[in-house]
Amino acid sequence: MFTKLSTLQRIQVGFVLAMAFLLVLGSNRLNQRHFYTIQTTVNSVFKDRVVVQDLIYQLNTIFHTKELRFILNENFKTVVTENLKIEELLTDFGTTDLTSKEFDLLEKLNEQFIHLKKLENERLESPDLFSENTRVAGVKKLDDIKTSLNGLAEIQLEESGQLTQVSNKSLSMNILLSKLEVGFLIVIGIAMLALIFYPIEKVRVLS
Repeated sequence: MFTKLSTLQRIQVGFVLAMAFLLVLGSNRLNQRHFYTIQTTVNSVFKDRVVVQDLIYQLNTIFHTKELRFILNENFKTVVTENLKIEELLTDFGTTDLTSKEFDLLEKLNEQFIHLKKLENERLESPDLFSENTRVAGVKKLDDIKTSLNGLAEIQLEESGQLTQVSNKSLSMNILLSKLEVGFLIVIGIAMLALIFYPIEKVRVLS
């Protein structure tokens, strides 16, 4: 069938085929980019948000235990083990992808924790001299720590929401591109059929 085409018609068919090839190639590259964005954001939601939320939960639990200890003024012997665990959790937190606000809050939390450890050491070294002022200062510092942890938890929700929006946007673009690709391929197919068959039909009518 293609041997019956004139040189001009062959050029036109070649042009249409080239357009189809470029369309598929371009669409594939765009799809790869959007799939990469989706994969990156999904991984980030888990690694930098879900895991961090668990770290915050663990920190909240330990600091709540410390708060009760300061209020009741008893059982300070376990603070060393607790503090080692807190340091480990804060280090893990610091290795995640932090926003600027998150970084500042984490730095503030580290400073508050250092201050709290000083108060706990005072109680460990001189249990008989543990004053009401030190107890109140410990409870106050733990309230500040709780505020910092709540701020970090809110950031996780905000960032997770934004990452989810990015994923949904990329997914919507992929769906749209797929529909456009199918539509363009149909148009290109019709154009090729017209170029191949229309001139033949025209010759038959004239004869």
